[in-house]
Amino acid sequence: MEQPELGKKILELRKANGLTQEELVARCNINVRTIQRIEAGEVTPRGHTIRSIFAALDIDIEQWQKKTTVPKGSKKAAQWIFLAFLSGLLYFLLAFWEGFMDYQLTISMDADISPWEYTLVKLGILLFYSCFMLGFYQLGRLWENNWILPASLLGVAGIVICIAADLYLFYLDDTYAMAVMTGESIVFGSIYLVFGYGLVKYQKEFGNMALVAGIVAILTGLAFISVVLALLGLILLAVSEALALVVLYRAFDKVRNQKF
Repeated sequence: MEQPELGKKILELRKANGLTQEELVARCNINVRTIQRIEAGEVTPRGHTIRSIFAALDIDIEQWQKKTTVPKGSKKAAQWIFLAFLSGLLYFLLAFWEGFMDYQLTISMDADISPWEYTLVKLGILLFYSCFMLGFYQLGRLWENNWILPASLLGVAGIVICIAADLYLFYLDDTYAMAVMTGESIVFGSIYLVFGYGLVKYQKEFGNMALVAGIVAILTGLAFISVVLALLGLILLAVSEALALVVLYRAFDKVRNQKF
């Protein structure tokens, strides 16, 4: 990790340990001015200085580096994550259009909706959401995460099944519409429980944003599984995916700045 990120992280770790700069100095035998300049990102400390500071903070520097260092990847990985981010943005916007049409169909399956419009929106949701989820699959490979990996693949499988079911109801037979919607709610609720926990596990890599995104995703999953709170789940879903987009962009920024 380079400056100014290193200085910010040392500042964050010092405060997390409840230490003042003077107290840290007393532990690691480094003058206060040096600590101030390091935390401000004005100088890059030498290796032995960093080790002294981390020892004073009771942190195993080797374990910490494994958790915070961007894994070696390739430019292709950064490009894929950015594509996933853009796809997530398009999905997020298109989902409002989809939601409006689905709301009309919930009121009446005879709603005046163009078949071409409905099909194109649904296929757009399928494409963009799948790319969005595969971006998190890439994250799960770069920063090992045994929850995000299956959750992202389940998300792709889930959206394929749900879009197919929606098109079936729209074009062929809406007899079991309520049962299908209930099933979709439970399926996606289950997926978001796993996905949310995976995001929580990324707190050390991406900060509190990942923690908050994960908690909201878990609440989204619980709301969908309950079925009766599915409407609340839709609101939470919008918040959850907006936060997930921020996490995805932070991941892209880390990979992009890695020296390949």
